[in-house]
Amino acid sequence: MDAPWHGLAHCPECNALHTSSKCPICGHVLDLTPHRITVDDVEHVIPAATQGAIPWSTFVILQQIRLERERPLAAIDGAGGRPAQRLAIVILFWTLFEILMEGFFRAAFADLPGELADELLQRFPSIGGRLDRLYKRTWGMTFWADLEAGGFAEDAKHLRLVQERRNAFIHGDPEAIDDALVEATLARLETVQRGWIQLFNKRCTGRDKRIALWQVDQRSRT
Repeated sequence: MDAPWHGLAHCPECNALHTSSKCPICGHVLDLTPHRITVDDVEHVIPAATQGAIPWSTFVILQQIRLERERPLAAIDGAGGRPAQRLAIVILFWTLFEILMEGFFRAAFADLPGELADELLQRFPSIGGRLDRLYKRTWGMTFWADLEAGGFAEDAKHLRLVQERRNAFIHGDPEAIDDALVEATLARLETVQRGWIQLFNKRCTGRDKRIALWQVDQRSRT
């Protein structure tokens, strides 16, 4: 579930997400020299560590998806035409995506003066408007087109389908989220995250001000 995030950290110079000691975007090399401390005349070697990329809340969502996947299904007679028993997986997946996109835009707009970033996001409050109009006005193409250009065309297609079905579900169509959509969502979960990481490094790095994903989570709590 969370494999794309294993070992991933923000570059302290350009904010890129990567797992190596050398940033693939700006070339900054992390100092991973172990720290040495002395306690009661005994020297201890403490390995260097970096802050993980995602906040605890994102990890919790990924774990909830895993728990839902592993939950035994109930035996229901005449189940044809019913909503998927594991429809929560699709809802959680879209919630995860919206949280990631909030961090994406916050990082991308970090250098905008004053409260302009907040004003832009308030002007486009819906995820649909942000992925289409706001994204296109900022980078000349929609989020979907950018994801496709990066080699994630099937993932872009799946995200649009989930958006459509999720909207139908919350507006009164309980059968919009079926078993096929649940299975497709599980199959695409990791590649969607990898595609998002690739776009983050393409669009949200090189700013003078750096906003990490875990910082966005802290901002939402204040």
